[in-house]
Amino acid sequence: MTAELQPPRFHGLRLALDREDAASVFGRILGMETAPRFHLGQQWIEVNATPGDALDLRCDDLVTRRTHLRRLGVETMDGMALGCASVLRLEPVETGACTVDLREEAAACADGPHAADVNARLCALELAVRAPERVALHWAQMFNAPTARDGNGLPMLALAGMDLRFAPPAEGRLGIAALEFATSEIDAWANRASGQGFEVNDGADRAVFAALGVAFRLRAP
Repeated sequence: MTAELQPPRFHGLRLALDREDAASVFGRILGMETAPRFHLGQQWIEVNATPGDALDLRCDDLVTRRTHLRRLGVETMDGMALGCASVLRLEPVETGACTVDLREEAAACADGPHAADVNARLCALELAVRAPERVALHWAQMFNAPTARDGNGLPMLALAGMDLRFAPPAEGRLGIAALEFATSEIDAWANRASGQGFEVNDGADRAVFAALGVAFRLRAP
């Protein structure tokens, strides 16, 4: 592990979903602002019809990160080919999971200011992949992130502000399988989900419902 590199920080998520369907969940249930991304404080979730999910991560030094990835044999697409000099793109063939866009931390200002939301944040993602153990180790090496296991024994790693879990696919579906939110409004969100016709399983300081082919897990901060 390269000592001078720290795990990147989660900033945003792109999902291959219908925008109107997504608005019924992210907007009406979770109360996320739309502009046209769905915002939750400084975090955002963007939906479009383009196939494939993507993570947007922020790091301190793209040059050092690119060198580190090349030493691992990981190819990146330079930002100039994407119309943005301050981004490195890792395609799913390189990550074993989804697309990852790496940007320098200073580029965050380009997304526009959004007030911090102290009531909720996206705190964990579950990625459905063909080889969870191998992919988790690969991500740990790429992003200099510590690894562990969750309560179900799934491999996971910790980015700055975000836990990533890796699980085998259900019914062959790869990509983002679950979103976990830490929120002080579990009851309100669960009630709105139930009102929208979703089956909600709840317990002490937790609630879960499935929508848009994704599990939405709510827990106390």
